[in-house]
Amino acid sequence: MQYGNPFAADVCSGPMAIVESDSVGGLNEDVLDQLLESVENRSGVPLMLLTAPRAGYGKTHLLGRVVAATGADVVMVPLAFRTGDSLNLTTITRRGLEALSLALGHQSGWSRLREVCAGLVAHLLHDLIKDGLVPSANPDQALRVLSGPVSDVFNKDGSAHLIGDWLRKHSAGLRPILARRVARQLPVRTDVADTWLEAMMGQAFEGEGEGLAVMQDLAGTDHETGLPTWFRILALWRPVILLVDHLDGYYRNPAAGVTIAALLMDLVDTQGLHVLLSLNQDVWQATFGHHLPSALEDRLTASQVLLRGLRETDALALLRLRLEQGKVSDEEATEFEAFVDVKQHFLGRPIGSVSARVFLRHCARQWQIFQNSVPLSVSGQSVEADLAVPAVTEDATPAVPLMTESLPLSEAEELPSLFDAPTTAEVQQMAASLTEPQAALPQNDLPSLIPPPLPSPAGGTMDETPESPAALPSSSPNLSPSANDWRPQGASPSGSATPAAMTSVSPSADAFVKLREMLHHLRQPGSKTRILDELAEMPPERINLPAQPVSSVAPSSVTAPVPTPMPASKPGDALLGRFEALRLQMAAEAEAQPLDYGKLGELIRLAGRRFPLVRFSEHELPGLTGRQTMVWSIQGVEILFGLAAFSDSAYWRVLAGFAAGRLADLAAEAERDGAVAVKLKLVTFKADREHPAWQALYAGDTLPAPLKPNLDAVHLDTASVAALYAMQRIIKDAETGAVQAEPTQVMTVLARELDFFWKRVTKV
Repeated sequence: MQYGNPFAADVCSGPMAIVESDSVGGLNEDVLDQLLESVENRSGVPLMLLTAPRAGYGKTHLLGRVVAATGADVVMVPLAFRTGDSLNLTTITRRGLEALSLALGHQSGWSRLREVCAGLVAHLLHDLIKDGLVPSANPDQALRVLSGPVSDVFNKDGSAHLIGDWLRKHSAGLRPILARRVARQLPVRTDVADTWLEAMMGQAFEGEGEGLAVMQDLAGTDHETGLPTWFRILALWRPVILLVDHLDGYYRNPAAGVTIAALLMDLVDTQGLHVLLSLNQDVWQATFGHHLPSALEDRLTASQVLLRGLRETDALALLRLRLEQGKVSDEEATEFEAFVDVKQHFLGRPIGSVSARVFLRHCARQWQIFQNSVPLSVSGQSVEADLAVPAVTEDATPAVPLMTESLPLSEAEELPSLFDAPTTAEVQQMAASLTEPQAALPQNDLPSLIPPPLPSPAGGTMDETPESPAALPSSSPNLSPSANDWRPQGASPSGSATPAAMTSVSPSADAFVKLREMLHHLRQPGSKTRILDELAEMPPERINLPAQPVSSVAPSSVTAPVPTPMPASKPGDALLGRFEALRLQMAAEAEAQPLDYGKLGELIRLAGRRFPLVRFSEHELPGLTGRQTMVWSIQGVEILFGLAAFSDSAYWRVLAGFAAGRLADLAAEAERDGAVAVKLKLVTFKADREHPAWQALYAGDTLPAPLKPNLDAVHLDTASVAALYAMQRIIKDAETGAVQAEPTQVMTVLARELDFFWKRVTKV
């Protein structure tokens, strides 16, 4: 059975339509608890900053869970500025009115705007009756009804519509009394309050767009008076929470960032509103962050919470939730779950690095593949018997070997001919025209897995074997380090391969593409000298030089190449020589200057991205805009790097808090999943000059005691520091072109020179 793709919806447009049943309960549960504590009890700071590493981590969805959890206890007002909006109080009020008018309410056919307007009017009338300012035949019943669902009062067919009808009939006489009560509690004139109440009563009774345009116009004076009148009137009924989201349109607009931050702080400090500000890290860094005055930045980051990505258990729960919502049958859901293999998807990925949106898009692609593939049972057996391939009996016609297989010539001669003699000659002539043309430069010892050229139509025989050309290195600077992976086993030093090796190895398409690139470069004018010079800088394990000297030949019309001597040079000598010279040069700096953590950071970043067993990531430290900690994730170990002077107490305090949080998260996840906890290690570096400062930092209270067993301060002597500086310098020269080698080639040649460093860093 075909279904719509249950993973297609991966963008949350707004927070007002989210229900908890559409959410994964355990995802960012701790962050949700913090937000709810601040909103419901208002025991925390009135402004909270919610940040995520990038889009797709679920900020808007989490705000929706907050809205769903608080219910009708507070007034949640989504706020999203539009491009071209004036950033002032008028715009804030108008965008809030607009958002609530579009959001569906809890009552069928009602908007959120109608609900809050009706709730406010009912609350004000309740207080008038309670204080005896409005007569009532049955005050207790009236108070009870006005405290209940507002739809019972304001719907024409509601159970308490009599009170609503009475209110509608006497609204002209009640409004001045309500307006005076509002004016006593807020710094607003009675006539202004009366106009607002008239518009809000119209919205409460009629809904839809009734009174909305009037309220939009009334908000036009807010930026002049400095008073968000509508928000302040609503706050007489219930606390107002602004959900400020979708500020991506102000990316790299620091002036707008300062204005928005100042507006929000004014709403918090002088108007008594609560604000939840939601941002991605890129917008925070480019628009807010260090662009703000220090006072504003400090206030915004005083209560900051960070979203993390999915854990494996969260992803599995999300997958099952979407399959259930898509009404996928249990059998097909089980098959698809096995098809996706969530555990394999998370294998080797840093904890918290997979966003919900990325995972949903991965599942959406897998669902398309799954729906278009042959249906399989859970055990992997095909459910369509007619797709089974019949067995071939032993006396069947022998199969013709594939073109990629190499056969002894004696067997090749016995193969049946597919064409008659004239057609065979024509096909061979066409094939010969497609073969690689004779090179202008010598093609020294191409790998023997390349099929021999077809015989020419002129009468060449199958048993003629071409002479073996002179040996050519099996790799070149244009080939990746894995180019030797398809070299035949048992090949001789000259590059020839035994028949067994030829029959056991077949080249991949990628291998032939790389060979064509090498041949193309060899044909370029002046390429021979350049490539031979570059080969001299390649490491021996990548070049795989034969025992005898490499030979070169000049172009000749004769088919057999004529070798000419090439200057012998040990591979990598140039890079090793430059490294030794730089190490001697850097020794003086290493001896006289403090440890340069910037150079060490560049080296750690490149190594983390280059080493295949390391998953590298960077995380911005909360409250320290532009400063990150680098993380190496190896199997069972997470290594955080502290790269700053030990006297920078602010950096180490924040880094220690970040590391302590990761340590707690890893322990909780291990306990919840019943697995062995991933070990955490916080690595820093010191030389003799930094040792006293390190001792003072370690003995102080900046680093929490539970974290200290996870600290590893790697001591570097002068020679080690000089070697690290030399490696960093030569890599930088490679990036700028001062050295004719790629940074990855430099790492390949010189990695062994820093074995002491890699082993010490990864030691557990």
